[in-house]
Amino acid sequence: MAAPSYTTDLNTVCLMESGDSFEEFTGYTLGDGADLETDWYLQGNSCASDEANNKSGVGHSIGFDYGSNITFSTDDYFFGWMFCMMPNATDTFANGGYRVLMGTSLGDYKGWKVGGSNFGRNPYGGWMNVAVDPTFTHDYSNGTLPTTQFRYFAAAYVLVNTTLKGRPICADAYRYGRGELIIELGDGTNGYGTFSGISTENDGTSNRWGLLQEIPGGYLWKGLMSFGNATNLCDFRDANVAITIDDTPRTNSAFNRIEVNNASSRVDWLAVNISAPNTSVSGSVLAKGEFEAVDNATINKTSCVFTDMSTFIYQSNSTIADTIYRRCGQVTQGGASLTGCIFDESSAATALVVSAISGVTDNLFNSDGTGHAIDIGNITTTQAITWDNTESGYVGGVAGSPITTGTSGNETILCNVSSGETLTINVAGGASTPSVKNDGTGDVNVVAGQVSFSLTNVVSGSTFTLDGAFTTDTPSGTYNGTGDNVIQMTATIPTSFASSGTVRLYNGSYYEKYTYTGMTGAQLTGVSPTLSQDFDGSNSLLPLVAPTTITTDPYTVLVEASQSFEAMLANQASTTYIPIQFSDTTGSGFSRRISQIEE
Repeated sequence: MAAPSYTTDLNTVCLMESGDSFEEFTGYTLGDGADLETDWYLQGNSCASDEANNKSGVGHSIGFDYGSNITFSTDDYFFGWMFCMMPNATDTFANGGYRVLMGTSLGDYKGWKVGGSNFGRNPYGGWMNVAVDPTFTHDYSNGTLPTTQFRYFAAAYVLVNTTLKGRPICADAYRYGRGELIIELGDGTNGYGTFSGISTENDGTSNRWGLLQEIPGGYLWKGLMSFGNATNLCDFRDANVAITIDDTPRTNSAFNRIEVNNASSRVDWLAVNISAPNTSVSGSVLAKGEFEAVDNATINKTSCVFTDMSTFIYQSNSTIADTIYRRCGQVTQGGASLTGCIFDESSAATALVVSAISGVTDNLFNSDGTGHAIDIGNITTTQAITWDNTESGYVGGVAGSPITTGTSGNETILCNVSSGETLTINVAGGASTPSVKNDGTGDVNVVAGQVSFSLTNVVSGSTFTLDGAFTTDTPSGTYNGTGDNVIQMTATIPTSFASSGTVRLYNGSYYEKYTYTGMTGAQLTGVSPTLSQDFDGSNSLLPLVAPTTITTDPYTVLVEASQSFEAMLANQASTTYIPIQFSDTTGSGFSRRISQIEE
């Protein structure tokens, strides 16, 4: 590998350097003609500046003739630096205080509002990088309107007050392109990619791209941030970063975007906070910032906060933990692991589109009063899932088999269960009982009161069950022979079983019985005797007989001599059972008689 690389796709229109000259657009001729300025430039060694010329109104312009037409492809934008040293004398955004003009001649052009006295850096003042999508509906025009080809470009200003002092009208570095930051390579030896590394390259005097610039307390970002590409992977790891998304009212909704490309890339973010503007004097915020794992790269986000952003799309190699999505658009799981996250007042109809709900655990969903927490899509076969999350502000849920699903549009879970099929939602211990909107005609069961627990010191290959859970979904599990001999299971357990009960461990044709007195967290407590599962006969009950329907009276079962064991006699119609204790093969130890079985 190699040290991280940071580049851009931006092309130069004019850098306002030695040899460049400037013109004024028709209708924007109030200045005295712009010249090169070597004192307060931003990029390179000079910028362009013009006198206010003691004139107010429309308008002043710093125009440049590229010499031939530039064809703007789809997703090409114009970028330029603008600065008026009299922020209080500049008109507002609504009145087009800052404008960008683009045309095929000085008299044939389109114009767009990009700033003003109450927008961007103002009213405090300073250089501001602006971006324009030439396909965005123009705010101003003159002559024959251009479409995709442009030769003349200008930063233009409208003043409400004026002065004869100095040259306060400024512009620097006109460029065009997607506005893409391309982050490649990086490793442990040569250094991982970081936001400070991007910013250092972006903010170099010879660059000044205006894509990720350092500002007090963090970074100001706009454009496309690409981690890796088809040629090179990216290994990017950073922590404790705050990023503000630039307000770009004359672009489009996909302009501000983050992509992770190349399945071999890795992106780790710890406590990375990205925020879009919540409101704007330009109207609604247009480009709130999207995130997409384009390829199934390794993505780890921990303790991050995303505020007022747009959509997020993940894949199965993404792991998201303890992260907040506040007033963001729809998140698409794509098989990712999402644990301990907060989805706070999603702006979408559904906060999270789920493809594998087993990977969505211990999250909190807060409703803004409309929309759903998750959408699990079409259910075309009878199946059961586990809901292991909590929610607030959605329609309250109830348990039932089946339940009556809701229609308000503010239910926790949205699904579409096909006719004749059943979706069973098992509510894990500690999770809230969800409400459900079913767009299909099948049934939905919601089963609450689940308990997850573990057993230790279990022999590999064993299985286990709880005594007395005579239901069609008898809780059971199988030890997989890995880890620290811990079996974990999730089961629907009656309340009485959550406080005390009996566990049976099976191995081949033998089983042992252990009682427990309670649960601490997910661990059984008060297990007697202590689990050893040596199958030495001290706790073994032999033989292990499969469930049998009694067809004769009396009914006889042959067992080994001198063995204590227990039989469970159950009445299927009433789902009741009666334990009968045997002390030896003579049957003298009956604790109940067969006649006591309920009819």
